[in-house]
Amino acid sequence: AQRVLPLYDADLTHPVTRRLAALGVTVKTGAAAQGLSPRGDALLVRTADGATRELGADRILVAVGRRPCTEGFGLEGLDLSMNGAFVRIDNRCATSMRNVWAIGDVTGEPMLAHRAMAQGAMVAEIIAGERRVFDKAAIPAICFTDPEGVSVGASPEAARAAGFEVRVGEFPFTANGRAMTKAAEDGFVRVVARADNHLVLGLHAVGHGVSELSAAFGLAVEMGARLEDVADTIHAHPTQGEAFQEAALRALGHAVHI
Repeated sequence: AQRVLPLYDADLTHPVTRRLAALGVTVKTGAAAQGLSPRGDALLVRTADGATRELGADRILVAVGRRPCTEGFGLEGLDLSMNGAFVRIDNRCATSMRNVWAIGDVTGEPMLAHRAMAQGAMVAEIIAGERRVFDKAAIPAICFTDPEGVSVGASPEAARAAGFEVRVGEFPFTANGRAMTKAAEDGFVRVVARADNHLVLGLHAVGHGVSELSAAFGLAVEMGARLEDVADTIHAHPTQGEAFQEAALRALGHAVHI
């Protein structure tokens, strides 16, 4: 990848990149690990210019890459439609075979524990006779970096690509009292909403402890909140949650503290 955390909005990754630099961490983007050196004391890396270099190391951590475990336990004996190595499902987690459901990582991205838990609970209710469907739009994705990043729903670019005219409100933690008292002012909260009816389409944040905002973000998208719903909700002071309210206010054109 040409930047860190390429699956996240680029704006969310800038504070992470700055923090890594401040910690003295060297990040080589556009590079690929090739294996160990013949002596076993260095990592062979193909850099962005195509050259192969050695990086001396005491320890090498392999922290990326997952494959679905869909072979070796009898799945091949079922007549299931597949998406590559993943099991194809619909919005009820039903497979192509009657009364066969699939949940979690075996069904593909996003490979998140809370997604699998929600799917499992839903399928249990369907089997019990309830009518349920699964909407992945409200699944929070959190990156537990320093600072943390959280994303729920559509980015501004994705919303526009889907044909929506949008309002975007971004509120920096430099203007948030709680972030200031924690000396953790790097980052922001951003809300993306439809321009016509102010329906919230996406919420994104980067900053210290923003993972704790993920539940509020998910609720707003799940319930179909509008900018006014968020802006008119009283948020306790001083909390980082106030940045959520201020982002909505800014999208409406009247943020209080900026």
